[in-house]
Amino acid sequence: MRLSTSLIQQLGVEAIQKQQNRLSKLQLHLATGNKQLTPADDPIAAVRTLDLQEEIRKQTQYQDNINTISNRLELEEVTLSGMTDILQRMRELSVRANNEASLRAEDKQYIAQELRQGLDQLLGLANSKNANGEYLFSGTLTHTQPYPDQPTPTEGYYPYQGNDSQRLIQIGPSRRLADGNSGTQVFERIETALIEPDEIIEGQATPPIVEVQKLPVRTLQPGSYYELQFGSVTLTAGPLDKDPTLAELVTSLQGDPDYAAAPFTIAEGLGSDAGKLVVTWNTPGEVNGQVTLHKQDNTFSFIDQLVRALEDPAATESSKTIISDAIYAFDNILERVNSVRASVGARLNTVDQQQQTNEQYLMDLKGTLSEIKDLDYAEAIGRFNLQQVALQAAQQAFIKVQNLSLFNYIR
Repeated sequence: MRLSTSLIQQLGVEAIQKQQNRLSKLQLHLATGNKQLTPADDPIAAVRTLDLQEEIRKQTQYQDNINTISNRLELEEVTLSGMTDILQRMRELSVRANNEASLRAEDKQYIAQELRQGLDQLLGLANSKNANGEYLFSGTLTHTQPYPDQPTPTEGYYPYQGNDSQRLIQIGPSRRLADGNSGTQVFERIETALIEPDEIIEGQATPPIVEVQKLPVRTLQPGSYYELQFGSVTLTAGPLDKDPTLAELVTSLQGDPDYAAAPFTIAEGLGSDAGKLVVTWNTPGEVNGQVTLHKQDNTFSFIDQLVRALEDPAATESSKTIISDAIYAFDNILERVNSVRASVGARLNTVDQQQQTNEQYLMDLKGTLSEIKDLDYAEAIGRFNLQQVALQAAQQAFIKVQNLSLFNYIR
């Protein structure tokens, strides 16, 4: 087959260009560090790379979420720890306040002043913010101050202004954790007094009454909740309005949906029973146990009640009752705070464990992605050197062929 000079020239140039293209592609691989420059180089590897990159993005987001929730929970733990110290001191003061034999009037004022200072400190901690300016204990209403700095004029106590919700943050594919606690969980509906009957009258023939139990309700406070428990029935009243009365408590308890089916009736004591809650069991059958009335307050309202009781120059029966209940109340307040602290600690442990799991998985994902995507430089440099030799050979061959001519042999 006869080859024209122009065809020989064309084939030589194409051979050089082919080798140059291969060398240029290898150079791009070395420059980018990637095995595949386009999806067309390896479609399966390209799809797998996208899947791995998406999974790495998710795991990285989980790790960012873990950092966020850790910071918030650690701040809450520090805040609750500070509250515990203040409450412990308040409990010590309440023990001292109950020692009437050695307590002078001015001593009560000193105790009241220190309790008031402690209350201000507690309110400051309860209204703490994180680095983003969000309140710690407002639930999901993070830009609403959870508690007012002073008792509100209309309610006469410290109402909670947040909500009961918790913000859940994803820290793993199937795990979400709350990044804090609402004020309801930490400070609300804490039992501050337990009222038991001071008189129980067994059955009477006329009218047919099985049993009557009378509870002395010596103090009613605005914002307080009351739970009346008798057998398997629990009735709830509250929060009470400002300047509450026993009649209001009775009406509120009777308004509980479970009261209609209760085997007893509730009434306000009259005459010699004034100031008492009278519970009458008039259903035939045995009466199991006794009725109890549980007074519940939020932490700040109760401390305010205690301060006012200590400041009361008349030392009324109501004030004495609040002071005598103080130790019981602070024990329950401390128990609630410590319970929340324990839950925060448990969540921090869970976060640490999940972080370690995520880190290991993320490392594995990146290793797999590297095997698929990243270039083996040693092998690529070797191929690059060989390609350079191939290009040089093509160039030399072209030069040799270009110089071939019959005229070179005519002398």
